[in-house]
Amino acid sequence: MSALTRTQKIILLILAVLDVAVIAGLAAIVVNATRHPAEALPTSATPAPTQTPAATWTPTPTLTPRPTLIARPTNTPAPTRTPIPTVVPTETPTPTPVPPIDVRLEGANFDFLLPNRIPGWEWDAYVNYKSGDEYNTETSYAEPQFTAADDPVRRINGTTLKIETIRWLKFRTWVHQTVTATVGSRVTFRIKAGAFSSLDTVIVRAGIDPTGAGNCNNARWGSEMRINQTSGTVTLTSPTVVVAELANPTTREEGNEETTEVTHLGRITVCFFAEPAYPHVNNAAFFDQAELNVAPPR
Repeated sequence: MSALTRTQKIILLILAVLDVAVIAGLAAIVVNATRHPAEALPTSATPAPTQTPAATWTPTPTLTPRPTLIARPTNTPAPTRTPIPTVVPTETPTPTPVPPIDVRLEGANFDFLLPNRIPGWEWDAYVNYKSGDEYNTETSYAEPQFTAADDPVRRINGTTLKIETIRWLKFRTWVHQTVTATVGSRVTFRIKAGAFSSLDTVIVRAGIDPTGAGNCNNARWGSEMRINQTSGTVTLTSPTVVVAELANPTTREEGNEETTEVTHLGRITVCFFAEPAYPHVNNAAFFDQAELNVAPPR
């Protein structure tokens, strides 16, 4: 304090007095408020009059008309389709298969041959020459001769059929046999053949007639072969044919009624053919081991 001037000291003293005065005033106010708390509020307060709002006219609401509902369309039921009746297929009667019969050739191995007689077989020939006539080497045909082969070299399998004619002339012949077979069967004919010619060859072939005619006029022929002693043994094969029904079914009378007898059998004719290509001293054809290959009807 010794550093302060006189004036500063006076100012500080005044400020201290003012602080004390302010503090004393504040203390007095607090004490007074504590002693008289109700004096701060009036004992009765008249409520302020409530202002009644002026009446307002409320207009009667206009009723909104209820919208007319559009009638829903009536669902027309779809017509029920009458079901198409199921057609029950008529059962086709299954034909009873006809068992094929055993078809065999008679005299297939040419046993028991006699001169110009072939057991089980028949023969036809084109003949325009007889002994003593003038002949032409190109157009003259003598009657063939049928015997068993006497030369073991020419035999095919045991007894073998030999066909020849007189020297320096030709022969033309068909040997055939008709057999019974089941209609619809598929049949093929085969036969083994050999030949001897002192100059040229011998023409041979095999055939079959599905109608069963008693000759070879309508036979269907297989491939033609020209062979001689150098050709060895060959197998001739006919075309395959289907056995046809008989052209004229048999009829018989039962009481006063005439009935047609139905048969499942037909006939076929097998054939083989031989002819020298050129007339010479010796021309001969040899045949053996004929056979049928029969397949049952489908």
